Amino acid sequence: MEEKANQVNLNEKQLIQMAQQEEASLNGRQQLMNKITESLRETIGAVEALKEIKEHNGKVLVKLGAGILIETEIKTETCKRSFAEDGYKEEKIVDSIKALEKRKENIEKQANIIAKELYEGQQRLSQIINILQQIDAEKRKNFSMSGQQKK
Repeated sequence: MEEKANQVNLNEKQLIQMAQQEEASLNGRQQLMNKITESLRETIGAVEALKEIKEHNGKVLVKLGAGILIETEIKTETCKRSFAEDGYKEEKIVDSIKALEKRKENIEKQANIIAKELYEGQQRLSQIINILQQIDAEKRKNFSMSGQQKK
């Protein structure tokens, strides 16, 4: 018994629609990646700031803007970390650092998944565009040939 490969025939209009859908999907994923990247940047900044506070016994430099820094001293071993929109819990700075580092790992995993999806989507879009370009080239060739036959 012979197995036949499943073939799908698509016309040019359907390919254009597929390309548009893939492009929309890629745009959505890119926006998500931008949000994930911003969240990662914010998390890394918070971890670094808390580590600086711990390492320098509460003394930190605060950027005020326009190239101005001021040294300040934080006299606490705790901080408040949000766990919901309006919910905060007080915990030791060390515990906040651990929680933020775990958050960072999770964000990085998400970023890797989205990056892979972006790559795969770009590959699919590229394939569709190549097919559309082949169709266009074939149309031009046929048009050119029909013009030469009329002479």
